Amino acid sequence: MTLDGAALNAAAILVGSLLGLVAGDKLGESFRDLAIRATGLVAALIGVEMVFPVSRPVSLLLAVVLGAWIGELWHIDVGLELLGRWAENKIGRGGFSRGFVTATLIFDIGAMAILGSIQAGTGHTPTILAAKAIMDGITAMVLAATLGWGVMGSAVVTLLYEGGISLLAHQLVAVLPSRVMSDFIAVGGLLVAGIGLNLFANKTLLKVPNLMPAMVLAVGLGWMGLALHIAFL
Repeated sequence: MTLDGAALNAAAILVGSLLGLVAGDKLGESFRDLAIRATGLVAALIGVEMVFPVSRPVSLLLAVVLGAWIGELWHIDVGLELLGRWAENKIGRGGFSRGFVTATLIFDIGAMAILGSIQAGTGHTPTILAAKAIMDGITAMVLAATLGWGVMGSAVVTLLYEGGISLLAHQLVAVLPSRVMSDFIAVGGLLVAGIGLNLFANKTLLKVPNLMPAMVLAVGLGWMGLALHIAFL
């Protein structure tokens, strides 16, 4: 089902929040760190699996390199960070609102939510959102233990946000040729692998948000290859 991944993610946030409210103080720091790093390893593996087999590596390389150039030029990562700070300053001051806004920004502003929703919407098993659900559930436990029950409200936003992207992606399947869709998914896999590496290292090795234009470029290059009969595109 198209919305299974989004529903699973939202449910994990709810369960994690409840556990955090009840027993959040019993979660050790070492456990949280290990769990997040392990999730990062799994995410990297999922990303690599999405990429292979690579049928047009030249197209993949062009999309990623040009996408990185555009992302750095636009400073997408900085823009997302500023958006998060603005939202917290505007509506994140109260007890409920602080937990709600903080959790929503953590769970929904990022490449993994978008890529996972697209994967689910295009008819694939929602492995990205399944891995994200585990990570978000753990994070929700920690946040709820410190910020309170407002964290639970972010589950509703996550369901609507990821579900909406999945439904949109479901419609795109009928429009995009299989060759273009495979390139799109391959680039997405690279980004998911980058997210996994960042989680495992517990620091930013790759500015994944700045690579997101590569997904749009992958579609453009794929259409160009079909229109001009260029095999490597």
